[in-house]
Amino acid sequence: MRIAIMHRRLRGGGTETDLRQLATSLAGRGHEVHVFCARSDARLPGVQLRHVPVLAAGRLVRVLSFALAAPRMVGRERWDVVIGFGRTPRQDVVRCGGGTHRTYLRRMEAAGLRRAARGPYHRAILWLERRQYGPAGHRRVLAVSRRVRDEIVADYGVAPERIAVVYNGVDTERFHPANRARLGAATRRTLGVPDGARVCIAIGSGFRRKGFDLLLRLWREAPPRDTVLVVVGDDERLGAYRRTAGTSVVLTGARDDVESLLAAADVACVPSRQEAFGNVVLEACAAGLPVVTSRLAGAAELLDGALAALVVDDPEDLDALAAALTHALGPEGAELGRAARLRAESLPWATHVDRVEAFLGEVARAS
Repeated sequence: MRIAIMHRRLRGGGTETDLRQLATSLAGRGHEVHVFCARSDARLPGVQLRHVPVLAAGRLVRVLSFALAAPRMVGRERWDVVIGFGRTPRQDVVRCGGGTHRTYLRRMEAAGLRRAARGPYHRAILWLERRQYGPAGHRRVLAVSRRVRDEIVADYGVAPERIAVVYNGVDTERFHPANRARLGAATRRTLGVPDGARVCIAIGSGFRRKGFDLLLRLWREAPPRDTVLVVVGDDERLGAYRRTAGTSVVLTGARDDVESLLAAADVACVPSRQEAFGNVVLEACAAGLPVVTSRLAGAAELLDGALAALVVDDPEDLDALAAALTHALGPEGAELGRAARLRAESLPWATHVDRVEAFLGEVARAS
């Protein structure tokens, strides 16, 4: 297939990681893959990067100029399938890896973290969302979880049969329990974790959406015994969080060595207020860690059996969050880690690519 992918940038968070991995995987299977982006700040073997010029102004202007320019550039050529990874008003497939902006704003407002009044940026994003989920904006939608599918149906009235749910996969070799013996002790030393202390790790950017502000509050008010909280990722309020963090909290900023960080941990925690999927949930499972998360994270749909006891219904419920962490760090922790690894082994990256490739072929044949 000749495939065009549109997204403003190649680096950032989970969506950009998914794009890079999927584009190179499809190219490795013999497809001709072109990525249209404004910032080509990564090398993708076998993939052709196509620069989309955008206006050099503020965030709102950059977002809108890319959203309008990218489909025009793509439309000058013939493609078997065109995929929008971000917010572009016209494509064959909308790949939704971040949930709807409408639901995000609603959740942040309900938590008292945003005012109901919306400025130009958020109004523009909502306008783009209405366009891309409107009848002329797509032929099919690829959602990374049932939660995302349900958000799109509820917020924009897209027919459920037009939405395919394909869960993300994980590199089960990069993220492996064996890393604990190889990388764990050295990583704990670099983090300054005292001997004998346990580590709860939280990885992601945008702390309020991820619920990391709730974890930081729990560590201020009633931290689990002998447990260091390590928060990895970037946030515009990172400096303020560091100033108020206690001695049993480490905020590292952004880091790329996720496998080393997971190898140093005893439990991972992702108490998201809104999370389309949450790749780190699956990565932690592959590393053999029990994962405490909220039902508002798409990846929570995969945590069944004994692992379901670590999913809290409401991330704002700090008592429930503390109880789940205590359970994960208790005598059953090792068994929960083994169950997590088995769950991750059922979702290898290659299987994810198989499913996406089959879906794209279906869309291409229907054009």
